[in-house]
Amino acid sequence: MDEQDHGGPAAARTDRPAHIVAGRYRLLRRLGRGGMGVVHEAEDVQLGRRVAVKMLTAVEGVSEEDLAWERFQREIRALAQIDHPGVVTLYDSGVHEGVPYLVMQVLDGKSLADLVVACGPLPSAAACTVALGITDALEAVHGAGVVHRDVKPSNVGVTGGGRVVLQDFGLARLAGEAAITRTGALIGTPQFMAPEAMRGGPREAAADWYGLGACLFLMLTGELPFGPTADVGAIMERALDDGIRPLTASDAVPQPLAHLVRELCSQDPQLRPRSAAAVRETLVPLMYGGTQDLADLVTRQLRAEAVDVVRSTEVSARALPGLRDEQPEYVWDAGDSSLAAAPDLLHPATLSDTTRLIVLGSMTPQGALSRQREAVSLVQRGQVREAAQMLAVVVQVCLSKLGPDHPTTLTSQYWQAVCRARLDARDEALQMLSRVNRRIGGRTERTDANDD
Repeated sequence: MDEQDHGGPAAARTDRPAHIVAGRYRLLRRLGRGGMGVVHEAEDVQLGRRVAVKMLTAVEGVSEEDLAWERFQREIRALAQIDHPGVVTLYDSGVHEGVPYLVMQVLDGKSLADLVVACGPLPSAAACTVALGITDALEAVHGAGVVHRDVKPSNVGVTGGGRVVLQDFGLARLAGEAAITRTGALIGTPQFMAPEAMRGGPREAAADWYGLGACLFLMLTGELPFGPTADVGAIMERALDDGIRPLTASDAVPQPLAHLVRELCSQDPQLRPRSAAAVRETLVPLMYGGTQDLADLVTRQLRAEAVDVVRSTEVSARALPGLRDEQPEYVWDAGDSSLAAAPDLLHPATLSDTTRLIVLGSMTPQGALSRQREAVSLVQRGQVREAAQMLAVVVQVCLSKLGPDHPTTLTSQYWQAVCRARLDARDEALQMLSRVNRRIGGRTERTDANDD
């Protein structure tokens, strides 16, 4: 999912957290925004499950004769044909208030783009694991008669368990149908776009293999294929002239892998591998331990991100009028997230500072207790990051409105410490538990004194 900003009335409507789509999908938070529209995490209120809802605001109000509507229909047909663990699953589709939408599987993890931004070049075994996941997914979609048309790092998700999922088929079309590019529009991302696509030719399976090669180049070097530039003209000139540079010994990449990248990134589609089997032949012997390496990288980033979000939530809360004079007995540094200055490829969606302050200002003590219970349920279901974010707000409200010794405050802090421990911030968790125990001890002593 591209993170370009395409606003407008429809985008504004579907950004509202409380918005209900088709009377069934309650939008919770925005996950990304791309050229076709906005993607939200949502709750399917009928089935009680989390889903991703993609609102195609770019085709709002179109008629069935319009090309944009045809693209939407092709996406539905393409996704409906595919049932594979490496391909995002389509659950539902429709039109809401004139805006077409897709309901898909929601993935917990990181995009490949974010992972490379945060970690730099990946170990070659981990890179091979990602590439094999993309290869398996492409074999499935090509077998269903589908060309993805936009294979790039932000369209590759990696879960905490190391599973690789190809997603965002907003530009996909059934192989053999009339080329969408007859309009002359440049559809895709130039850094990862096959040269034949740049020239306006039809994009066949070979273009997807080129995208895989460009992704492998990024994973192995930590560099964009044509350098850190947003100048589309300059990128296209380099792509059509010399192409993606060959990997050399200085890149510290195994020679068979460097050879595979060179073949995948060939400017001539006929020189690229023609099948998934040919790609696997190189990847499989080089990926020993890669799945675990990949899972560790993703899990480490998710935990660091969750702790940063919790800390920033607490810092934001102290800026709220009415909380400034009611300081908690501990102060957390917001820290400096490594993703803060990263390119805007696919950043995780979190509560904005303004939203946090609104939530803090409007939450009642009874509401805080309800949110605390909801957070405990999230912890018990394994959704620790979500629980940590919720408790960060709840604790600030309790400290301000109920006081540091109130049972709801202490219970919320206890569960906040549990979340910190599960997110590997163990020292902070121990300090928090120690403060909670001291408070409980103080309350007990005062109660005993009053009884006497």
